[in-house]
Amino acid sequence: MKNKHNPDDTREIIEKHVFSKIEWQENLTILDLSNRGISDFDENINLPENLAVLNLANNQLQGVPITVLKLNKLKTLDLSYNEIELFNETPNAYHTLESLNLKNNKLVMPPSWVWVENAKKIVQLNLSYNHKICQSLVKDYFEELLQYTTQVRKIDLQGCCLGKHMKLMSTFKHARVVNLGNDSYNYLCVNHIEYVPSIGLEDCREVEILNLSNTHIYNIEHNIDIYQCLKELNLSNNNINSLPNEFCNLLNMEICVLSYNKILYLPEDMHKLVKLTKLYLNNNELCMLPDTLCKMDSLKTLDLYMNHLYEGVDDIKNLEEYDFAQNYNNEPDSEIYLKKKAWLRQNHRDRLDGRAPEVVQEGSECSEHSNNIDYYSEDDALEVSQTSPISRSSTPEDWDSDDFWVPSHGDYSRQWTSKYYQGSSSSSPMAMQWLDYVKRKMEEGNFCPMDMHLSISITEKVKYEKMHNPKPQYESDGQFDDYSDDDS
Repeated sequence: MKNKHNPDDTREIIEKHVFSKIEWQENLTILDLSNRGISDFDENINLPENLAVLNLANNQLQGVPITVLKLNKLKTLDLSYNEIELFNETPNAYHTLESLNLKNNKLVMPPSWVWVENAKKIVQLNLSYNHKICQSLVKDYFEELLQYTTQVRKIDLQGCCLGKHMKLMSTFKHARVVNLGNDSYNYLCVNHIEYVPSIGLEDCREVEILNLSNTHIYNIEHNIDIYQCLKELNLSNNNINSLPNEFCNLLNMEICVLSYNKILYLPEDMHKLVKLTKLYLNNNELCMLPDTLCKMDSLKTLDLYMNHLYEGVDDIKNLEEYDFAQNYNNEPDSEIYLKKKAWLRQNHRDRLDGRAPEVVQEGSECSEHSNNIDYYSEDDALEVSQTSPISRSSTPEDWDSDDFWVPSHGDYSRQWTSKYYQGSSSSSPMAMQWLDYVKRKMEEGNFCPMDMHLSISITEKVKYEKMHNPKPQYESDGQFDDYSDDDS
């Protein structure tokens, strides 16, 4: 850019927020006018006709200047972080434009010419964080837009409140990179997807990088393996609690991010992901890992930080980064492990070390009771109960006592070194003691109280109470008899 005026004139131009009185070099192809506070262009200004790259980001534009629309050879146009509401006028460079960035504007509808004019050269389109972009997508117009297929290879629609307009994704059938995740935690503009593949996304079968983080996903459908080209998947910060077996058919996946979900277990066929190099499972509710995980020789990074695991993995040959802190078992203390953890934590400075305190979550499939109940059979439990001294007797009335379910010291006196618990590092002695105590009380003829069934809902408790303690029914000939006593 060449300016024939003195510096004071240039400052005056910027202060007025109107770009004018500028003469350009004839062969100028790249122009950066970002962060200039520009709100408009002078009507008589002409931008260099050979301009290929124009950056107008971080200004105060409320519309696309006419002088920009007149450019014929533009390949990259960055209008991000402005105040543009509409961009429906077709630019002269629609046939040459390859990248269009309209991130963080005030768009009330997508730039329709991208679809209607069949802008074949546009391979990168960024419309992220325009949370009103679907406002003008009324039924007829929206249905018309869905008739087109773009040639876009990379589409960014983060924080656009797509919701019921998720079908718009069906127009990006050739997309290799799809970014619908939400980097910020602003729930006002998040894309509500709930399940994947969802409507619209099921047509994006050529996708290689898919970001659906923080989009309220609850379920991964069984047809997830339609994404056979998928190399990188980000499903972090959602509400996923399990993965279907078909997830293991994503044979080309190299990076998988499942952090900050509610995943309880992994499919047994995880070892089929032979190209997987990075697996992030931190901040979930994993109770156990599949035995076949040790067969994943391609795995370089495994993040298991803050789960409910009693056992980790030590025999993955090529593992370079590994974090097992804040689980229900002690961390390894070897120098090799500490180096692997340090490598993984380079971008996680706020993590804790050591073992996490065990917490039983009501209704959780991986509570201490459900974890340990499989370690011995009913016959084993009976043998234990017969060999264990009973320190106190009980009657059915004892079950109503607030103190009854607090075992005395004598109930914990037995040494927990029997054959039923040796060699199992994932068993919890306290949980086993408690479970054995309950079994022994049941052997005495007492029924297990309803409030000990953690997974039983209040509704079921009410039904149980009505079934076992029905209200008395009285026949009446029209007169109501008083059956109450004087003390009622």
